[in-house]
Amino acid sequence: MSAFEGTSFGEYEGELKEMLEKAQGAGAADIIAECQDLISQMKLEMRTMPKDEKAAAATAIQGYERQLQEAESALLLGGGGGGGGAAEEAPVDTSDRGRMQATTDRLEEQQTKLSRARDLVADIEETGEEIVSELAANREKIEATQAKVDEANQNMDKANTITGRMGKWFNRW
Repeated sequence: MSAFEGTSFGEYEGELKEMLEKAQGAGAADIIAECQDLISQMKLEMRTMPKDEKAAAATAIQGYERQLQEAESALLLGGGGGGGGAAEEAPVDTSDRGRMQATTDRLEEQQTKLSRARDLVADIEETGEEIVSELAANREKIEATQAKVDEANQNMDKANTITGRMGKWFNRW
């Protein structure tokens, strides 16, 4: 029995064990996808566990990921080879070719998306650099303008002082 019984992680673990057993038969591709989803859920649940349980959960997840990889390999290689070999089929049948082509198509699509994402990141980075340099130039202009305003204020203060003295001097007469 699992150390995680009675928890969401334990429920996912039980369901994953059942699905990994089923992954050896027909419809394994769908089951493998479900297993991947369950492992993702288990990783999320693991984040909320106390440290002592988290280590055990991480080890369990790694084991399940290995089992899942073995099941995927067996699926891609034509069912995992039962032994013997007397009635061996052609290396790749049409359903395997279809799966391989679908996998290749998905990979190419992902590569295209990744390339577009890299281009987008490069464009965003370039725009960000332009904005930062423009902001630096604006800052310099603002600081120069502030210095001129400060100088003008000082001149106005001097002028007010001189005007005040002249007014006092003139009032004496």
